[in-house]
Amino acid sequence: MNELIDYIKSSISIPDEIQDKLKEIIVEKKVVKGAVLLYENSLKKEHIFVASGCLRSFYKAENGKDHTLQFAIKNWWISDYITLYTDKKSIVSIESLSHSKILVIDKVGLEKLYREYPQFESFQRKNFEKRISTLQKRILSLLTLSASEKYNQFINDYAVFEKVIPNYQIASYLGITPESLSRIRKERTKTNFLP
Repeated sequence: MNELIDYIKSSISIPDEIQDKLKEIIVEKKVVKGAVLLYENSLKKEHIFVASGCLRSFYKAENGKDHTLQFAIKNWWISDYITLYTDKKSIVSIESLSHSKILVIDKVGLEKLYREYPQFESFQRKNFEKRISTLQKRILSLLTLSASEKYNQFINDYAVFEKVIPNYQIASYLGITPESLSRIRKERTKTNFLP
């Protein structure tokens, strides 16, 4: 639970009473690799903070193909934002890709905290702004970059992910086939060994 408090304190100063209120609404969970935290068609309205490990959100198409939307590692937030901010059921699922420790905050509890402590709401708004800019960057890369450029950007931005995430999920995140990812990696390895 202290991981979230420490993360917040790295950006802003928060009084002890906000820390105490946060501890009241946070549910700490240890999850095993492969655990599903949110299923498609759920109405769970939760914010999930990753204290350790790696999670992913994904959409399963009618043809059964997974489309990875987001990976989340230490100090990242993840959720189904459609169900979180509307009355619609979730369209994504969230699973743990490793043994992970997560901190879950129910939307109702967080909204109450915002009303009581507006300075905390301001901090969270800045977090959401970062998430929106990251999402926009991701959309633009999917629309404009070649498969090789997407992979290079992934490696530059998220090198730690490659050690944890299976290749087919990285390919899903990049919007390419696993075969294309293998080919890109081979070409990258050859280029790195050229004199």
